[in-house]
Amino acid sequence: MVRIRTFENAVRRLVKEGNIPARFGLYTGQEAVAAGVSIHLRKGDQIGSTHRALGHLIAKGCDLNKLMAELMGKETGFNHGKAGPYHTFDPSVGALGANGIVGGSVPMTAGYALANQFKGERNIAISYFGEGGSNQGGVQETLNLAACWQLPLVFVCENSSPEVQRMLGHEIDYPQLSIDKISLRAKNYGMPGSTHNGWDAIDVYKAAGKAIRRARAGKGPTLLEFKVHQLEGNLEGRLEANEKERQWDPLDILKQKIPPKLYEQIRAEEAAKVQNAIDYGIKSPEPTLDQAYSCIFKEAD
Repeated sequence: MVRIRTFENAVRRLVKEGNIPARFGLYTGQEAVAAGVSIHLRKGDQIGSTHRALGHLIAKGCDLNKLMAELMGKETGFNHGKAGPYHTFDPSVGALGANGIVGGSVPMTAGYALANQFKGERNIAISYFGEGGSNQGGVQETLNLAACWQLPLVFVCENSSPEVQRMLGHEIDYPQLSIDKISLRAKNYGMPGSTHNGWDAIDVYKAAGKAIRRARAGKGPTLLEFKVHQLEGNLEGRLEANEKERQWDPLDILKQKIPPKLYEQIRAEEAAKVQNAIDYGIKSPEPTLDQAYSCIFKEAD
């Protein structure tokens, strides 16, 4: 969780300094979900992500140096600087793609889960999406197919509008959802579903573990909803949320349960890792014109 927060705070600074030529959705305030889910995952398990992908990628174990280089548009990035924040992926750890389309990765994760089912290797897939994505037709169809085929798949909805419905970060005066809990839809598709506080890492850990064990045992999919608050208190690169936001800050909540010296040790260790990634990205070469305009799929094949 600290690694994600530290990395994203560095990204904020690098965007302002012009070292990252893009602006994009960050995961701040949602770290407990990615961490609490990924701690149960194996290297062979796959995830499908959203436009707020950094937390998911980092928690799944991707290389920080290559991730930073990718965001900087450098040749040494995962995708040679071509994917940027919205489409970067790291197949070596099962991080099979961020996605700039709302709910766009959900049908793809059903494909990963189906492949796992055919192979019989007991690997599972995780499908991340938001409350807006939950209304997409492709998401609804995937929920149905996953239940029909008993796919080893866990749907993880990160609801960032738990109290007030929002669209693109702005409060709206018309309903986006017809229900107050997205997990209620699970019953209609014939799968278990539950809603939890996504700022409580222990709650996430327990709920995700149960769903993942169920999927790995061949008992089919689960729909988990985690209520989250995207924090604004650290926009200037501060690790801490502001006073109003502390009640929803997963780092602030968890650090109260561990020794202060341990927390400071973790902060220092992760800061060093992120600084190494920054140095690697800055020193990495820009792609040549041939590299920038050539197809990378042949190499991936």
